[in-house]
Amino acid sequence: MSARKAFTLIELLVVIAIISVLIGLLLPAVQKAREAASRISCANNLKQIGLAMHMHHNDFERLPPTRLPYVVPVPISANQVLPWETGTVTWAVLLLPYLEQDNFYRRWRVNELYYQQPPGVREIAVKGYFCPSRRSVPTQPPTSSSGDVPSWPNGDGQHRPGALGDYAVVVDRTGSDRVTPATPVLTATFQRGSHGLPFSSITDGLSNTLLVGEKQVPLRREGVGWWDCSIYNGDYPQCSSRAASRTYPLTTDPRDTGWKFGSLHPGIVLFCFADGGVRPVPERINSAVLELLGMRNDGEVIPDY
Repeated sequence: MSARKAFTLIELLVVIAIISVLIGLLLPAVQKAREAASRISCANNLKQIGLAMHMHHNDFERLPPTRLPYVVPVPISANQVLPWETGTVTWAVLLLPYLEQDNFYRRWRVNELYYQQPPGVREIAVKGYFCPSRRSVPTQPPTSSSGDVPSWPNGDGQHRPGALGDYAVVVDRTGSDRVTPATPVLTATFQRGSHGLPFSSITDGLSNTLLVGEKQVPLRREGVGWWDCSIYNGDYPQCSSRAASRTYPLTTDPRDTGWKFGSLHPGIVLFCFADGGVRPVPERINSAVLELLGMRNDGEVIPDY
């Protein structure tokens, strides 16, 4: 009777080493395929947001504003009231009917402050507002952990958490979304108001003007204001909008703590342009060219980027 053959210890170690090498070779390919799928999904999200913007324009002949205006009367003395200018809800709420979220939209009281909405409304996340390369729904943290506190003097100082999001509309190169003495003229496509701007105001051409893109959320700042407070909160523009300019260049560095557009896609940030097309913009684009893309009516020719 012959003895049964078996692997020697050396043969077993060789097999394990070969398998480890194969896994090491395969893992980058799997990660690249996963990122490619996430990038396609992110681009589709932006495409749907862009289509929703166009449908909103078809109905109202204007784009949505960054946020609807609201004036809070703040008593500062027995006989004097300070009119504090803020906003109710953001574009992310106003687009809900065009993203097949009619039932969710009907739960919002769009003429009331974000802080007056029921918690069960503020905290509902929309899957299409998240880039899978960064996070998904459900995600952690599921809602904002800071930043959603009334901005006006004598406010109660209480944080009211709300759902997050990875996309932001493009505001003026200074970072402002409203006319002030410091920013008397706004040059981007979005601004605060009772209604937004028409496509006719984009005289540089819809295909040459940024509409909405991926916003930078630094590592371990998820849910933290001002980078990532609730995308629905119209009291502040910071978490639902960004500027694209020389002051606010693009980034793909997760450690970058700047308030700017950014992504986790290698080397590029995805944007939806005003014509509805979604295109990658290189992270290393000349910031002066980026600023031209962020302006709707400067009359300058856009160089190759």
